[in-house]
Amino acid sequence: MKKFTIGLTAIALSLGMNAMSQTNVFDDIIAMSPDHTYLEAALIQEGLDVALQNNAATLTVFAPTDAAFDNLAAALNTDIAGLLALPNLTDILTYHVLGTGVVPSSAVTNGLVAQPLSTTNTLKFTVTSSGSVYVNQALVTAVDLNAGNGVVHVLEAVVLPYETAVDVAIDNNFTSLTAAVIKAELIPALTNPLAELTVFAPTNQAFDDLAAALGVDIAGLLANPQLAEILLYHVVGGTVLSTDLVNGSVPTLNGQTVMVDLTAGVMINSANVITADIATGNGVVHVIDAVLVPDLSDLDEGKILEFKVYPNPASDNIKIDVLDNNFDQAMIYDMNGRIILEISLENSNSIDISLIESGIYILGLRSNDQMITQKLQVN
Repeated sequence: MKKFTIGLTAIALSLGMNAMSQTNVFDDIIAMSPDHTYLEAALIQEGLDVALQNNAATLTVFAPTDAAFDNLAAALNTDIAGLLALPNLTDILTYHVLGTGVVPSSAVTNGLVAQPLSTTNTLKFTVTSSGSVYVNQALVTAVDLNAGNGVVHVLEAVVLPYETAVDVAIDNNFTSLTAAVIKAELIPALTNPLAELTVFAPTNQAFDDLAAALGVDIAGLLANPQLAEILLYHVVGGTVLSTDLVNGSVPTLNGQTVMVDLTAGVMINSANVITADIATGNGVVHVIDAVLVPDLSDLDEGKILEFKVYPNPASDNIKIDVLDNNFDQAMIYDMNGRIILEISLENSNSIDISLIESGIYILGLRSNDQMITQKLQVN
């Protein structure tokens, strides 16, 4: 995994160049854009416009649109004035800037981690198999807007420097879990700062034990076509602290349930919770000593039911192909487990998703006795 180390001095020092001798990312891209008036106002208010005008700098700016700021304001039950009054606004804005080099879109790889000017947190990048690019949870909608002192990439969401479940995995050397999340392209879902998630995080040893039981190695586990669904079996919508747990079943984001047993300590299925209640900005993480698998025999023999969704990513309509005609109901739910669309498949296998906001969702097909799921990307 690549990582940039970035210092503040890159934009603080001037080499004596004439400021008017070349274009810059603020005056010639952000200030000229009709879609970035809120970003322009925020940068000016915090005195950061001068840093972005520095012709001696080499900058990469991730620029949220006005719609992105509107969406954040709505999620926080405020308005643009409320966002501009945030006490950590400078930190949020500098979280959108890399300061020691121009990073074109061609240099971004899946799983890239970069240190922005804000030192509160790193930025995590996802490049999906379909070619979409995310910075944390934010979809990149335009790339490589070049100026003399850097480049601007446009985001459709504001990224916030909050600690998330992904940070817990990275910072605590959960290398196997981190690799699995990257491979399954789930970083956008798990870094959403406005989500509330409970993640059961298997240790490296837990992944090693599962690999040994299946006669494969970590690479073999990561190659499983159902990796995303297996990982989502470790995620529960909402923040569930250890003190909130009770004996019984808990639904996960892959549509199936895990069993909680408090008889001797805390167990999730057959896994022991060995560290509980690691708080994050978007939920809580509990560390477990085994990988939770919906059905180990199915994983071993490759029998887990699959269905095709196309196109995926999609923006207007999706079509579903499934071999088993018993699946007669489709549901789309967000990463908090909330159902946002439910439709019968009895008369059509086509679903209109044009009113769903961009993001990562779970598409589930249900029959009387089972449910199968896939990740759905809406652009």
